[in-house]
Amino acid sequence: MLVHQKAENGNVKLTDGLVPHLPLPNDMRDWHWAMSLNQAMAIRTAVEWFRSLQPHCMGTILWQLNDCWPVVSWAAIDGLGRRKPLWYALREAYRPRLLTIQPDGDGFTVAAVNDLAEDWSATLVVTRRAVNGTELATSSQEVTAQGWGAEHVAITPAIAAPGDARGELIVATLGDERALWFFAEPRDSALDPGAVDAVAERIDGGCRLRITARGLVRDLAILADIVDPEAVADRSLIDLLPGESVVVDIRTSWDGDPSRFAEADVVRSLNDLLGSATVAGAGRDRVRTVSTS
Repeated sequence: MLVHQKAENGNVKLTDGLVPHLPLPNDMRDWHWAMSLNQAMAIRTAVEWFRSLQPHCMGTILWQLNDCWPVVSWAAIDGLGRRKPLWYALREAYRPRLLTIQPDGDGFTVAAVNDLAEDWSATLVVTRRAVNGTELATSSQEVTAQGWGAEHVAITPAIAAPGDARGELIVATLGDERALWFFAEPRDSALDPGAVDAVAERIDGGCRLRITARGLVRDLAILADIVDPEAVADRSLIDLLPGESVVVDIRTSWDGDPSRFAEADVVRSLNDLLGSATVAGAGRDRVRTVSTS
């Protein structure tokens, strides 16, 4: 591992960058997931912040896309061409229409960034919710982000001030786009480690997962290459509010039991890191699986 760590004091820097946000895991599988997720969150946060500053900031340059050999690095694609969580985070952060919530003085602003020629007009709904889904405060207004432009809307104090920072969040929607803001660091959040049900079935060309959130789920990821090094999930790093579901298709030629893709070491989230840091392997029953061949 040290031979494949080329940054000076690289492992120390990884730990220093992790512990303000996530607990430090005790086993290798959780360590790998935590470090990968922390990387994705950091770069996504930066890119969305820079994009929210349009027109003051009109672009970002990312280092780096891919690696040329197996190495612990800042790349989004590893030396064998496999997509890291960062790759999915970048795809979302750079999508043509971005809705993002950003700090603004003592409050928050919703930025609607429109990198398409057509105007983006819809009803902006901003809600403060408890992690169990309860609506605590809400507001709505019509918003238009002009083509190749951005619109910024201040969030009202009634929504911007949490009653319980650990257990509340802001949810903003504009058309089909959604943005979330969490008042507390992930490590301090009131999240349920056992928060998803996963159902797997065989489909042409691979496997399909149907995942339902029993509670708030942050950064749901499908680490499909754990099962098959060539497997690729079409979606990853998905936030789900309580009761929401998502379908993830996995492209793979692996012909084993499809329920393997729904097991706990493949279906990961930020939530399960909060339940696995103090005892190695804790929270392994956080995903309930069903196989449909």
